[in-house]
Amino acid sequence: MVTSKSKYVFDELHGFIELGPGIIDIVDSPSFQRLRRIKQLAQAWLVYPGAVHTRFSHSLGVMRVMDQLVTRLARRGYVNEHEALVLKLAALLHDVGHTPYSHALEIFFHSRYGLKHEDISRYVIENDPVITDKIREIGADPREVSAVVMGIHRNTTMNMLMSSDLDADRLDYLMRDALHTGVVYGRIDVDRIINTLTVTEDGRLAIPIKAVHAVESFYIARLQMYRTVYYHKTITGYQLLMETIYELISRDAEISHLLDPYTTPEGIMRSVREGTFFAWDDYYIGGLLNYIVAHRLGSKGLRELASMYLSRKGYRAVMSETYFADTPEKEREVEEMAKAMKEELVMKGVPEEEVRVYYDVVPILEEDEQVVVITRDGPLPISELRQSIIWKLPKSMVVLRVYAHPRKVTEVSEAISNITQR
Repeated sequence: MVTSKSKYVFDELHGFIELGPGIIDIVDSPSFQRLRRIKQLAQAWLVYPGAVHTRFSHSLGVMRVMDQLVTRLARRGYVNEHEALVLKLAALLHDVGHTPYSHALEIFFHSRYGLKHEDISRYVIENDPVITDKIREIGADPREVSAVVMGIHRNTTMNMLMSSDLDADRLDYLMRDALHTGVVYGRIDVDRIINTLTVTEDGRLAIPIKAVHAVESFYIARLQMYRTVYYHKTITGYQLLMETIYELISRDAEISHLLDPYTTPEGIMRSVREGTFFAWDDYYIGGLLNYIVAHRLGSKGLRELASMYLSRKGYRAVMSETYFADTPEKEREVEEMAKAMKEELVMKGVPEEEVRVYYDVVPILEEDEQVVVITRDGPLPISELRQSIIWKLPKSMVVLRVYAHPRKVTEVSEAISNITQR
């Protein structure tokens, strides 16, 4: 039975957000309520103490932004009533499969199994004992909702509203994360963007040339948030430390059962079907670390790393470099350097859990996802618009770092200096 009345939740960013009939039933489900107990920015609160907002508030915010977007596009005939419902559900549920500590544990599952949080979200949407039935009861197909979340829907516009440079997800999290970290770089004119957004003949999101300044601010704000928050060297270090700890627990015969069934894709999917997925949250993992340290469980190395994490004395960044690349050659050059560093450290015999080489390529402008500008000469990707400063932005930001256990800093520094001086 679908709840017939609406409810309202007050959000610090958007004000009152309406949870319409049926939506409230999904929000009240155990798997969605779990998002209250998962921080939006993982370990960012160890650097920015105010960054304790959750995936729950973000998910409601994305639904609110999506509602504003589809309301405008529906008035112009680009979205019908059914598509609007599917889009709102996709916005609400896009993060329902996020791992505890958000991207920190996703590193573990992606490196070991190729599993991303979107894959788990898809499975929850299509198989959760409560959510799946409620989606059907309000007139939508769970598989269509998950297709939008995965960016594989047959409708290009629907995919771009959920997965593109200017999607509902980014429009919410940039503002929300900036608010809670106190970083001013994430402020954007979201109202101007929403109120001028349109669609090209081939279904891509576009803005008129008069709104270019608002979109320029969006791109620059996103780049600055990458540099100051999302790829902050200390935050990344604690994410890697958490991933290492999870790895050590999962392969420790004495205590690995404490993580069951949340160590393999099969175990996670089983927990979804059995209705126990809700238990896998930040509290579960954080409490487990306290339990391991207090009861002296597992290996000495594991207990030491867990104690370091709990006392905020984590890995040290021995080297931290950020490069901006316009060509794939620069990305490959940095990747080769990362590989050489790993090989050198292996030769030196430094234990894997005591040193981490981190390499990532962060796209700034992607051809298939960037905003299109409507000019007098027709639609044009914003990176090709010479009147815009965006065409001068680099294509990607490349991050290369080496983290070490505090007692290994000197040894690791000497090892990598052999590479950087070549």
